[in-house]
Amino acid sequence: MTSVAPVDPSTLALLTRTVSSVLLGEIEADRSDFMAFPTPLWGFPDHAEFALLPAAREGLWWMQSMHDAALIFLLADPFTLDSTYGIDLGESERTVLNVQQPSDAFGLVMITLPAGGEDGATANFRAPIVFNLGKGTGMQVVSRDDAHALRRPVQLDVFPVQPSGLRIRAA
Repeated sequence: MTSVAPVDPSTLALLTRTVSSVLLGEIEADRSDFMAFPTPLWGFPDHAEFALLPAAREGLWWMQSMHDAALIFLLADPFTLDSTYGIDLGESERTVLNVQQPSDAFGLVMITLPAGGEDGATANFRAPIVFNLGKGTGMQVVSRDDAHALRRPVQLDVFPVQPSGLRIRAA
């Protein structure tokens, strides 16, 4: 596994910061939105800082790289999509995220949106992103349960519209 240089604490110490996004434009993010990934996301070894921002639908979130305007992910509340879903954190994940009790952990699944006229949106239930919002940390956790799919079809219209969420800006 490729290691990532430690996050420079001075970049996370700012109370607000402007984050550039090719999809969302210029965003003023609060310190509480900043998430450091001590272990990089699979396939993105050079990206360790993201802003976690509410999307236009309640239960959906944008995870925007704080250093690469083109790197953005759509995340969803997996429990809205499947009330029987569970995330199993091992001891090493709990240690990295500093999870002392279940309420310290906040789990989301990555959404893949269709390009053009392809099939609908899918969610990665096999490798959710788990955050400790209080500590500003996150990591991708590979599930030990083989029943969880990598590309499970999902309907995003189950998430109600929220006026205060961020929308993709007009081209």
